[in-house]
Amino acid sequence: MTTMEHHFYAGQFLKSYEQAQAEKLAGSDEQAKSFLAIFEKYEYEKFPQPTAEITQSTERANESYPELDEVESLRSIKDEAQFSQAIQALEQDARTADDERKAESFFVQAQLFLMAHHYDESIHCFMQAVKHNPNKALYYGFAGQTMNRFSWSPFDAMPYIERAIELDPQNARWYWNKALVLTQLYKDLQAEAFLENALIAIEKAIDVCREDQTSLRNGIDSTLENLKDHLFN
Repeated sequence: MTTMEHHFYAGQFLKSYEQAQAEKLAGSDEQAKSFLAIFEKYEYEKFPQPTAEITQSTERANESYPELDEVESLRSIKDEAQFSQAIQALEQDARTADDERKAESFFVQAQLFLMAHHYDESIHCFMQAVKHNPNKALYYGFAGQTMNRFSWSPFDAMPYIERAIELDPQNARWYWNKALVLTQLYKDLQAEAFLENALIAIEKAIDVCREDQTSLRNGIDSTLENLKDHLFN
C-alpha cells in the first residue's frame, strides 16, 4: 500500500491529498490523478490552515464546552424583544467584530440553527467559524460531526475531523467521530481497510476518554459493538 493509500484508508484525507500533489509533481501521477480527482471535487486546496498554536477547550463531563455557555445564556432569555436584540448583536458581531469574535458568533449561531432544525445553515455557520478562527479544534470537530450526522459526504466531513484531531489529539470525541465516518466509508465503498482503521480510531477514543465522561463513553462503546458486528459477520 502506498503512503497516499495508507493516509486515505486511515481517514487522513488532507495528508493523502498532499501526498497525491507531491507524487503528481514527481511524475508518478497515474494513481495521484485518480485521488486528486476526488479531493479537488471537495476543494481541499481551499481548506483552512491553522495559523497559531492555542490552548484547546476541554469537553466537560456533561458533553458541553465553555463556548456553549453563550448559547445557554441566549436560550434562557424569556423576553422576546430582549432575545431579538441579543440575536441582532450576535449577527452584528459576525459582520464587524475581530476574527476571533466573528468565529465565536458563527459557532453560537450554528448551535442555534441546529436546535431549530436548520441543518445546512448550521453547518455553514460552523464552516464560517473555522474560516475566521482556523486554530480551534472545537470548530472543526463540530463542523465534521454535524456534517456526518446529517448525511453530508464523508469527503466533506473527514477533513474537519482530521484537523480537530491534529489540533486536539487528547479529545475522545474526535476519534469517535472519525470511527463513525470511516464506518460510513466502509459501507459506501466496501473497503475493509476503512473498517480496520475505524476500529483503531475507536480504540484511541477509549484510551483518551476520561472516567468522568460517562455519556460520551456510552456512545463510544455502542459504536465499538457495532464495529465488532461488521468485523465478525
